[in-house]
Amino acid sequence: MSDPAPPRPGVTPLRVLIVDDQPLVRQGLALLLDLEDDVEVVGQAEDGLEALHLAQQLRPDVVLMDVRMPVIDGVRATEEFHRRGGPPVVLLTTFEEVEDMAGGLNAGAAGYLFKSAEIEEILEALHRVHRGEQAIHPRVAQVLARQLQSPAPSLTEREQEVLRGLAAGQTNKQIAEQMGISEGTVKVHVSNILAKLGAGNRTEAVLLAGELELL
Repeated sequence: MSDPAPPRPGVTPLRVLIVDDQPLVRQGLALLLDLEDDVEVVGQAEDGLEALHLAQQLRPDVVLMDVRMPVIDGVRATEEFHRRGGPPVVLLTTFEEVEDMAGGLNAGAAGYLFKSAEIEEILEALHRVHRGEQAIHPRVAQVLARQLQSPAPSLTEREQEVLRGLAAGQTNKQIAEQMGISEGTVKVHVSNILAKLGAGNRTEAVLLAGELELL
């Protein structure tokens, strides 16, 4: 790998951590970004767990991270970065999967791009999220909009009551006591709600239900 270009006088380079399980992708991105005089690639990680450890040591300004990786994927790692008050995350993906997109943005990703993006687009996204802005590829917004425009799923009266409990932050036990049913029955209702909404977890279910005006 070539040495990073020296920054212009008076310019503090943007410190970037690259995370991808494919070495060629990581190294290719690092090579292209290091050609810029206002960007410095401070580290590379092959999964979300390594990224979390490296970020504590290297203190990057922005994390550029793949969505699908072993050990800890990009969505879970983004959620943990967000929880820790860490650097903003720009997620990169090859796939147009609604679950990945919704999960990544719900986890707190500030940017979401496709790996087919030009390096100029990636650079702009890195600088935008560092300024506190969002950088979401228009196709991501279109895919999510189409999903939201789909007919709203039909929930039973019991499922709606359980959903309201989830929105209130109640546990399965609390919901069960409030409704006078068993905790096992609540779990069945929760599973049905997740399936009908196409949600990966309780938090995402509540967010999607809010968008679909089911609450």
